[in-house]
This record gives sequence, C-alpha cells and structure tokens, in this order.
Amino acid sequence: MKILHICAIGGTANILLKPQIDYFLSQKLEVEIACSPGSEVEALRKQGYIVHPIQIDRRISLFSNLRSIYQLTKLIKKQQYDIVHVHTPIASVLGRIAAKITGVKQIIYTAHGFPFHDLSSPKEYFFYSNIEKYAALVTDLILTQNYEDITTAKKLGLCPPEKIAYLGNGVDIERFHKQRLNSEHQTQLRKSIGIPDSADLIIGTIGRLTYKKGSGYLIEATAKLLPDFPNLHVLIIGAELATDPEPFQVEIMEKIHNFGLDKNVTLTGNRSDIPEILGLLDIFTLPTFTHEGLPRSILEAMSMSLPIVTTDIRGCREAVVDGKNGLIVPPKNSDELASALRKLLSNAGLRVAYGKNSREIVEANYNEEFVFKRLAKHYKLSEVALP
Repeated sequence: MKILHICAIGGTANILLKPQIDYFLSQKLEVEIACSPGSEVEALRKQGYIVHPIQIDRRISLFSNLRSIYQLTKLIKKQQYDIVHVHTPIASVLGRIAAKITGVKQIIYTAHGFPFHDLSSPKEYFFYSNIEKYAALVTDLILTQNYEDITTAKKLGLCPPEKIAYLGNGVDIERFHKQRLNSEHQTQLRKSIGIPDSADLIIGTIGRLTYKKGSGYLIEATAKLLPDFPNLHVLIIGAELATDPEPFQVEIMEKIHNFGLDKNVTLTGNRSDIPEILGLLDIFTLPTFTHEGLPRSILEAMSMSLPIVTTDIRGCREAVVDGKNGLIVPPKNSDELASALRKLLSNAGLRVAYGKNSREIVEANYNEEFVFKRLAKHYKLSEVALP
C-alpha cells in the first residue's frame, strides 16, 4: 500500500505526522509527504523520508492554489498512491481536489480542528463551514481529533454520519515521562536556557509565536502575578514561522519590555528537547483562542505530570478536566488567566495532585499507540495484504 500525506509546511509533517508515518513505515507500507519546500523538508529528507516539495500557500489565492492543485495532480498521477491523506485547512482542500481528479481509491482528511469554531465571527463561520461542506463531497473519510467536531459536523450536516470518525491525538508516553529525566542534565539545561538561579517557580507554554496562541495574554498575566511571586519565570517555547499570516515575535518582545519583564521571561525559540524543557516547569499553560483540534502541547505536558491552565475552547476543554488535572479559563482574559495561575502557584500540593491526574488521563486516553491502531483500521489494513 502506498500513502501520500499532504500538508502546507514541513513543520506539520515533522512535529505532528512523523510518529504515525514512522509507525506505518515500520509496517512495510510506502509513505510519502508533499508540502511546501523549506529547511524542515531538507531535514526530513536527510532522515530518509520521501518528501515532494510542492508550494502550498496557507491562504486563499486563486493562481497559487490552482498551481498547487496542478502540481499535486501530476505527482499523484505519477506515483499512483492508494491513499491520499490530507491535513491543515488550505492544503486539505487542494489535496482532496487533486486526489479526486486523479481517481485515488481512498481520500482521507484529518481535521486538526475545523477552521470554524465558537469564537469565529458569523461571516468566518459561514464561509469556512461551507468550504468544509463542499470539500466533504470529494472525501471518503473525515477524521477528527476531538469529539466536539463530530457533534458539530453532524449538527451542520457537514457530511453523511458514516463519513466521519474519531481519530484523537496522542503522544509517546515513554519519551514524555518524568521518570526519564536526569537531574544533572536538567540543572545544566536550566542554566543554558538562561533561567536565573533565583527563579523558584516556572510557567511554560509551547506554540508558534502567533497572536492567536495567546502568549500576549500570558505576558499580561505574568505582570499581574509578579508582585506576589517576584521570582516567577516564564518560558515561551516556539518560534515565528516565515509563512505565518500573523507574525508576532516583534510585538511580544515589545510587550515583555514594556511590562518590565525582560528578566522574567525567556523566549527559547524552537526546541527538540521538549520533554526535558517540560521537566523544568511547575505549570503548563496554553492560553490559545484559535482553531485547535486537540493540542499536542497540552498532551505532552500532561504526560510529563504537569498541571494545566488553558482556555475554554474546543480541544483544550476535552483534554483538561477543570478541577481535576487543571483549570479552564475564558479566552482573551488575562485577569482570569492570572487568577488560575495564582491558585496553582500558591498551592504545591494542588500542583502535584493535578499533575498526577494529568499523567493518568494521558495513559488511559492519549497514548499515541491508540491513534496508530485507529488509523490502521481506517486505512482498512486488515483487508489489504501488507507487502
């Protein structure tokens, strides 16, 4: 069986898709990737992955989008894939059109959070929900990362009920395990990042440096917390993408400086040692208000036995049970975010209890092995003789 994953950027393949790609490669399937060219594509190629560089813009642009469809059609026709599996909003639509044109046997779409949600404007909700509805006509199966999107799809009549199923999201619970940490290495890591020796409580967040991930609200909340916790330190893990339609790095650096938090906040940029960095934290927060599916960053933090503070949006409110493994606050509200963080910063026992529950929830529901098995079933591997 030959499978093509289509996404807009190499980062999606490298961070989100690589575990499942590795799994199916280990099952002797042929798995390839098509996405926009860039440094991450070259890195994937050096690791032995087959990646076809095709420019896929992350915005609606008629000429560029038609060119992407044409190039994807040529690739699919030449390689004769059995399954085309698409990801991310624009790439998923263009990829499905190309796959349909070429007569691919099975077209699968993983919705990493539908691009419309309860915080969308009525205009955005109408526009994107209708795009999803039309794209569903050329889709054999839609997989969601959360149960809420299934409910929404059925309510809107997005597609026939048999066309949509739950995939979920998961992490490597062995790699993301607190017991793997080495105390000496953690001490060195803390120094190399530049966390002051005086810092006694550390909050962290992971995500692209974009406005909608909510890191600006975290900076505002930190300023409110500092009088009570003068040795508090915040790690913002992630970087700005050159293709991001909402660049935010300059703005957040100005915000940090204007609040006088230069010594209390560290921007780490992209990191490959996420388990170890999470091991430095006392609390993980994701104050996002964008279209999340089921945030991998939250699951990774939960797997590392951390308490979570996040926002009341789709996906986040599915992984985090308010009052059990974390606290849920309204989005775009630095006062409520500060209040929730203050509650956990003030109570070490509560942090430990929530962190323990986080790990138990991940082990029961979000082991990446569960995702692989569901995906194998959706690929109908039981009906296909593996090479």
